Amino acid sequence: MFRTNIEDIEGKPGMFGEGLAHWHGISRALNIHWYHVCVKERLDGRFKNMIEMLNDETRLLEVLESQNEDYLITEIQGFIPPWMTGCKSWRLETLNAVSIGYDGNGAVVCLLEVEGGKIYADTHVRSFDPKSLTNVRKIYCKTTANPVSEPA
Repeated sequence: MFRTNIEDIEGKPGMFGEGLAHWHGISRALNIHWYHVCVKERLDGRFKNMIEMLNDETRLLEVLESQNEDYLITEIQGFIPPWMTGCKSWRLETLNAVSIGYDGNGAVVCLLEVEGGKIYADTHVRSFDPKSLTNVRKIYCKTTANPVSEPA
């Protein structure tokens, strides 16, 4: 999850719209991937580009399902930690697909397929093979930008 320091709030809650507050900074205590979702939202009759920063697959699926003629996803990127990519630093990667499945212990594992075809898994098991997952469900596919309910 994302955290905010109450001292970083800009203005008063609600001054930028009902239920909204603006912040000068946020932080994150978890060393796990999250989603950077580019959207176009119709406000006052015009589309405006916005960014949704989403904590997990549950929230990603909610945003995917909320798309309509006034709220369109244009791109989904994963902000991926070094332990998942094998790189030295965090990477922001455009995603082709997001899937979830279960490992041999029944734990949920998320697979992030990035442009170029590489697949990253949010498991610390070094010998992990994505093909070992069961009940795999693709929740996002770039070609449709919509939630997908069929098995991956």
